[in-house]
Amino acid sequence: MLIEQIDPQGHHVLRQRLGGAGTECHVGRDLGCDIVVDDEYAAPRHAVLTLLDDGRVSVRDLGTRNGTRVDGNRVPVDRGAVIEQGEIIVGRTRLRVRTQHTPLRPERVFRRNFVRRHRTILAVTGVSACIAHGGFMQWLDAPSSLLRSATTAALLVLALIATWTGLWALISKLNQGSWKVRVHVTIASIGAALCVWGYWLAGQLAFAAQWSVFVQVGIAAAGAVALAALYLHLREATRYGRRTAWALAGAATLVIGAIAWIITFAVEEGDVNRVALGPQVRLGAQRVVPNRDIADYLTEVDKLQLAAGRERQKSLLEAPLADADD
Repeated sequence: MLIEQIDPQGHHVLRQRLGGAGTECHVGRDLGCDIVVDDEYAAPRHAVLTLLDDGRVSVRDLGTRNGTRVDGNRVPVDRGAVIEQGEIIVGRTRLRVRTQHTPLRPERVFRRNFVRRHRTILAVTGVSACIAHGGFMQWLDAPSSLLRSATTAALLVLALIATWTGLWALISKLNQGSWKVRVHVTIASIGAALCVWGYWLAGQLAFAAQWSVFVQVGIAAAGAVALAALYLHLREATRYGRRTAWALAGAATLVIGAIAWIITFAVEEGDVNRVALGPQVRLGAQRVVPNRDIADYLTEVDKLQLAAGRERQKSLLEAPLADADD
């Protein structure tokens, strides 16, 4: 039988192979045990594993208070349990047992995925796309010194990518023993390029079509790209499984999105050129003056002229002009 001790992160701490029918393996904190565990929840002599004649393993708990579990089920003290394979929990220590009855998967073919196979050209492409976006945005701002502004933007982009890549490369070195610099540069630069160029394109489409929904689509797409990039970083730098990597990447994406929203909101509030448009006001389409023919207006004019003539005659009769006798 093969006994492997596993730490909380899933790494193998100890691996021991035992052979021969009737061979016993004691597990506990006592130095006389075959597998000594540093676990305060384990008894000095906690459990004993015995290799049977048929190749299976007998697991017996030695009357401990916390008990012994096999695949989550507590082992009865009186009769124990017989297994072909499984995970044994002693206190809070995990032991994985494998015997000759354990089926083995076929040999996996060593294949590098697309990112690892083309990591150099992808890294160069991603970094170039990020630098091109920074220079393009400076060109749109039309600064007085375009070369200086574009150079500053390029250096800033390189510094951000280098910092982000260095962090993940260090995590890779600590967890897997290799830096994987080009892989992390590829993931970071391609992800950043897709986010910035995609968001800019969504803004242009929203302006051209006058549909603000394109902005929300661009934000959602940028969030999805960031989620995928963080997941790939975690898979390359750690030993986490798929579910754990997706969960951590999702949580990190939410935190980064919240920080970006807070920074954007603060910048917009402090911008002196920002104009608050307020709520939209839509006037109702009502016809105030009905359509009339030109003859109606001319008739009204004739009536006004006659009335004006009468008023003039009346005024002359009541108050004749001084030179009327002349």
